[in-house]
Amino acid sequence: MKAEFSARTAKQIACRAAMGAVRHIPNGSLHVSKPTWWLESRFHFNFANYYQGPSNFGALRVLNDDLVHADGGFGTHPHRNAEIFSYILDGALTHQDSMGNREALPRGCVQYLSAGTGLSHSEMNDGDRTCRFLQVWLTPDRNGHAPQYGSAVHTKADRHNCLQHLLGGTGRLPDWPCIRGRSSITLHQDANIFVSESDAGVEHHISLEPGRQAYLVNVEGALTVNGTKLATRDAMALMANSKDHMPVSLSAGSDGSHFMLIELVGAA
Repeated sequence: MKAEFSARTAKQIACRAAMGAVRHIPNGSLHVSKPTWWLESRFHFNFANYYQGPSNFGALRVLNDDLVHADGGFGTHPHRNAEIFSYILDGALTHQDSMGNREALPRGCVQYLSAGTGLSHSEMNDGDRTCRFLQVWLTPDRNGHAPQYGSAVHTKADRHNCLQHLLGGTGRLPDWPCIRGRSSITLHQDANIFVSESDAGVEHHISLEPGRQAYLVNVEGALTVNGTKLATRDAMALMANSKDHMPVSLSAGSDGSHFMLIELVGAA
């Protein structure tokens, strides 16, 4: 959605900051893991044998930016009591699980797995070029859900210059004017996942409700968030306080921006 640019004074930025907390996570601060020939991962949170970063952001437990080379991938392995989804950015990712599901999906698509009481799955790159995807885990609202799998196929048109609702949760959808669609996939957690591929100069104006928070990853291009410029792979954590709405302005850079925004209930 296009909107007029408006001048932001230092006083306005300071006022917005007072309504909540903002933390910029530069790409260079992420841990880069290269455990094998086929995988390069950037960890936003502690994962596997890495313990030097934050452990979570509320219910958001894992966010890995994975590069999986051709003929490589995560072989069959178990999960339990985790809400897991993958958002494909390049190439194609093949999912297979112990419930009998198997499919390969390309850029812009999402694969969702609620591990619940337990299952096993694999994620492989059966293509001939590197696959890049975001791997995200959330802690469920309770243990013991029945396992389930879901997926959705999307094109650029679905997320172009808007906030596409990629996955929903147990709470309500925010009242933001730039949202397009409503996901048919429901997470076992109070969270909403949005993605956008916005052209240069496109702005989105949203507001976090009191007690809500959001984690934003700029996966491609450049994005300015409340006056802070995010380069490719930079992230930002935004936390509204318990009493006030927190205005958030997103402005795509000169080459546009492709980003994911995870909106969820604040940590208790």
